[in-house]
Amino acid sequence: MDYSKFRYALVFCFTVSWLFSSTVVAQSDEQALVVTETLRLEQQTQRVEAVGTAQALRSVILYPAVADRVTEVNIVAGSRVSKGDVLVQMDARRQQVALDRARIQLADAERTVDRLTRSREQQAIPQSELDDAVTVRDLLQVQLTEAETEFEDRKVRAPFDGVVGITDVEIGDRINEQTAITTLDHRDQLYIDFRAPESALELLQREAVLRVSPWQQQGTEIEARVAQIDSRLDSENRTIRIRALIDNANDRYRPGTSFRVSLQTEGESYASIPEAALMWGPTSPYVWRVTDGRAERVDVQIKQRTRSRVLVDGDLEQGQTLITEGVQNVREGQAVRSQTMDNDA
Repeated sequence: MDYSKFRYALVFCFTVSWLFSSTVVAQSDEQALVVTETLRLEQQTQRVEAVGTAQALRSVILYPAVADRVTEVNIVAGSRVSKGDVLVQMDARRQQVALDRARIQLADAERTVDRLTRSREQQAIPQSELDDAVTVRDLLQVQLTEAETEFEDRKVRAPFDGVVGITDVEIGDRINEQTAITTLDHRDQLYIDFRAPESALELLQREAVLRVSPWQQQGTEIEARVAQIDSRLDSENRTIRIRALIDNANDRYRPGTSFRVSLQTEGESYASIPEAALMWGPTSPYVWRVTDGRAERVDVQIKQRTRSRVLVDGDLEQGQTLITEGVQNVREGQAVRSQTMDNDA
């Protein structure tokens, strides 16, 4: 056996091993140049979008109470009317006669009761005669009320303040109880009626931020509040009907307008990091933070993506230093030389 060759081979192996270990130590002590930012926390947001339709706060289609001929129409489409305004007058001549007759008869009956009351006080008549007169008076009072109702039924009045729509009724038309005269909308406020998925129910029952945008004016956002939530879900499509309320005092929007509805609520707070800082390992994503001047790996779970940032859950606290650039060249425990980046952008 050639011991000299064996000795040379052994010396060569030790030399290579020493050089390799020296290189590793040198690399571990070498500072990695990275860009960092101060870690901040942000609240997770939940968002649901839907299509809604505007509805007047109060809206009716007006029908007459009786059938008769139209003698007056006081409807101008798009005009505002007040509660009690007469919109359509029907022929009430017969009802006026009956009303006048009932008033005269009642007045006569009241005079009779007054006269008999004085006579009864003087014991000039029996009590039964006065009682009969009172009964007649009361019956005539009922007849007067009936005549007033018949007379009033020939008028179609606005039941509340609002805006009237188009009418096809003209003077001389004979209308009945099935004739739609016009529409009346109270639209100083509008309901935005939409359907939301079942998953959004909890969000809606909390203090959700609700904004709506007209489809024809996508740049316009209007603040709204949830006014009504239906009592049950639709079992077929698993949605629930919602009504949000918006102010429309300037009468800018009409019932039937389509709106884009956006619901948003804030939840738990998580670390907000740029996407460039997120690395992927065999089992989970992770980030690098700087602790005592050295890189430390922290496993995280993604909670939400927002534009160019990601909300993650992990052993991270606000104010810690996060490595955002140069993460590919960093190893666990390696010393780092950082350049701080403003994360307010």
